[in-house]
Amino acid sequence: MLVKTIVENSLIIAAEAFWIFSSWSQLRRLVKTRNRKGLSAPNQTLNAAGNIAWIAYFASQALPVPVLTNLITFTLTVATLAYTLGNRKQFLRGIVAIALVAPLTSYVLIAYSSVSGWVGVIYNLIASLPWVIHVVTSKKTSGISEKSLLFAYSAMLATLTYALLIGSLPLQVGTCIGLLNMTIVTTYYYRYRHEAADKGKEEPTPLPPAF
Repeated sequence: MLVKTIVENSLIIAAEAFWIFSSWSQLRRLVKTRNRKGLSAPNQTLNAAGNIAWIAYFASQALPVPVLTNLITFTLTVATLAYTLGNRKQFLRGIVAIALVAPLTSYVLIAYSSVSGWVGVIYNLIASLPWVIHVVTSKKTSGISEKSLLFAYSAMLATLTYALLIGSLPLQVGTCIGLLNMTIVTTYYYRYRHEAADKGKEEPTPLPPAF
């Protein structure tokens, strides 16, 4: 039992370390370049709400390690959201998104706490779809880093292994959806990355949601 617990905690720490590193790198890049292009305040709001839902889920399962790691990720997501709101257009969209998502999330997590994991899955899916659709329809992969894709894949595989070990169906489903989205984006990245490099212009690209 002790060995199993150590393995489980090591997996989720490793997974969240990838997300934290990726989120921190994105935030640092935003602050350095002051380029908010490609970012969406509603998307960041959904990511933050997803983090809260996963925190509630892991707390209900008495799993303190993923609760802590998701709190760190949530903090970085909120920091990115705060920076994104510096754009006037994004500010208005962000305020509307927060006004809608915050009370809805609070109500659902309080009234139906048993479905908190599925709430996280739904928010992560909604937040990731515009990113995937944009890449597929525009075939633009500028701002996507091969290293970030590698980190995201590694994090998702570690999370999936963790989900299988603890028998978490919401986490398994959410991670499989994330892997599918990442596979689609990665396929387009390797097909069109040379075109993006020729244009010589990179924009910050939102990361897929963390779990």
